[in-house]
Amino acid sequence: MGTNYYVKENICKCCGVAGKTEHIGKSSAGWTFNFHALYDVRSEKEWYMLLSQKDVKIFDEYDEEVSFENFKELVNGKKKERNNHANLYPKGNFLDKEGNSFSEGEFS
Repeated sequence: MGTNYYVKENICKCCGVAGKTEHIGKSSAGWTFNFHALYDVRSEKEWYMLLSQKDVKIFDEYDEEVSFENFKELVNGKKKERNNHANLYPKGNFLDKEGNSFSEGEFS
């Protein structure tokens, strides 16, 4: 069992609808955080650059908002987990320079 995380950009102040939503990745028990690789976001550093912008917010799959700092703490807290998706399933997955797992295809 795990929890997916999403970034929502340009959220309308009136109705709360996001102009754009992207899957950040998934946190699962016993696993390092598995980031979703986007065309222009392929490292933890690039995700953090996007997530730290003022017009974006992070939400879990239950639509609960997560602060940028809490999200970073979650990812960092999982770095020592014994399972790493990219190491165990290399097809379609890769590690960034910091050793974070990334998956290129859609997943949940």
